[in-house]
Amino acid sequence: MTVVAVRGKFLDLGESMLNEDGEMGGVKGVVTVTGAGVFDENERLLPLISSFLSEKLDTKKFALQTALTYGRNLGYCQDFLNGRRELSAWESDEKFLHVGQPILRAYVSQMQSLELGSKTVRNRDASIQSFISRFLCITRDDRPAFRADDPYASGLISPAPKSTLVKSCSLPDLRVLIESTSLERERCLLQFIFDSGVRRSEVPRVMRASIDEALRLGQAVSSADPRTIDTPSNYCLLHINGSKGGGDQIKERLSIVSPATLERIKRYHASAIYKRHSRKFPKDQAPAFLNAHGHPYTPNSISALLSRVSKRAIRNLKLAKPISPHKLRHGYAYALLNSKDLGNDLLERQVMLQKALGHSKPSTTEMYTRVPANLLNAICGTNQDAESKAMEMENLSIDTRLAIDARAKK
Repeated sequence: MTVVAVRGKFLDLGESMLNEDGEMGGVKGVVTVTGAGVFDENERLLPLISSFLSEKLDTKKFALQTALTYGRNLGYCQDFLNGRRELSAWESDEKFLHVGQPILRAYVSQMQSLELGSKTVRNRDASIQSFISRFLCITRDDRPAFRADDPYASGLISPAPKSTLVKSCSLPDLRVLIESTSLERERCLLQFIFDSGVRRSEVPRVMRASIDEALRLGQAVSSADPRTIDTPSNYCLLHINGSKGGGDQIKERLSIVSPATLERIKRYHASAIYKRHSRKFPKDQAPAFLNAHGHPYTPNSISALLSRVSKRAIRNLKLAKPISPHKLRHGYAYALLNSKDLGNDLLERQVMLQKALGHSKPSTTEMYTRVPANLLNAICGTNQDAESKAMEMENLSIDTRLAIDARAKK
């Protein structure tokens, strides 16, 4: 199963295969394409699923990554339906027009027998419900719905997922990761992700100018700004161009970052290697982090970095399991909630955290408070001599900072 999704992509029709057939008259021109296609193992388009995803992208109800996830989830179900004899009379994804609740229950049971996580099962079930209930069973433009009955009329079929503790990167884990690379630019990046709570997709949009501004202004932000967070003067507020939301729109927010982390990044920016690579970018558009070739990091390259240093730490018996970029974001959440100089109580810190992480709903942030307070220190691995996130980051910077050779090539 292959899933493709694009938004606003330029397509040159002059390259179309239709131009190879003289009787068709050919096509030409450049068009802008937004849509999705899901193809089976024989490279045949699944038209209903593709139309559903394309409509969601076109109306900006789905971000690109959401469309890809839904496409894969529906593709998994399609594979299951292809093996059901009761549906053998129908081709391709027409099977979704006739599948009933008993078969969908069998699909949920199969996923559970494969020991998929309860959240994974629930997410796949929700994808199918959205496709059937909000696309196949909906009338549009005076045209009848694709199907009249809705097997999800009574709600989702899968049981509610189990509530589990968020698995995060602790401060000791972060130190191990940092010490598993000999490159200061990678150490800066790892500390920054942990101390700012950014998603891996947001890192390429963090500019050097934003780092400079955060250090220069500190808490000097407009009180009229709804994003403003009331924090102590020993922290900086960093502007983040977020990436959550339908239609891939940018959602701005302010993140609470320790000055020591930003100062460490500034020293990296003062290195000859960074200055040489950053000259090719327009003024105020130089990314804060550049890879070995002088290019901005991509989400995939950040995941590759975490994978590489995690494996190195595991080989050295310093880590038990790999650490993903999002676990660093979770680590930021626990570090902020456990920082005694932020807010008067846990509720105040939870409000700060909601704004800093860019959560639109308090319930999303509440997942970090399910752990009892007396276990929070153990989870965060907090040094008892350092009672704040800012002090922890300062100690980490001092202990792990490396000099950057002026002759370094990468």
